[in-house]
Amino acid sequence: MGDVRITIKVVNPASGKDVSELDVLVDTGATLPVIPQRVLESIGVSRTKTIKIRMADGRIAERDVGDATIIVNGDSATSRVVFGKEEDAPVIGLTILEQLGLAVDPIQRRLVPAEYLFYISFTTALSPSPVGIPMKNPFFIPKRSK
Repeated sequence: MGDVRITIKVVNPASGKDVSELDVLVDTGATLPVIPQRVLESIGVSRTKTIKIRMADGRIAERDVGDATIIVNGDSATSRVVFGKEEDAPVIGLTILEQLGLAVDPIQRRLVPAEYLFYISFTTALSPSPVGIPMKNPFFIPKRSK
């Protein structure tokens, strides 16, 4: 099994100005997309803050982040993105994959549609609703009548 690489578009959600296609690595171990800072700057994406990121080799690094829209196969999602430095590989991570309902097919080395998931924990199901609407116990199984 090898790398999964795709072509995306990156758009500044404030202006709608887009950039030409960008080849990226799909990394399910990454949380946020990493887009070269020169690309983000060229379309006017603003830096909103600096965050700490654990790199693949275990180091902790600081990177600026902003918001951008990522287009994959014609579908789009706006997400926080990392301003990648020259040494950072351009990637999309799990956040974008989940937002777009995509999963990695490692055999065919491509993205495939995935189900959106909604799980509710047992503790949450039994706790009072924050809006005052009673919640039914999803784990309750009624006894069979004889």
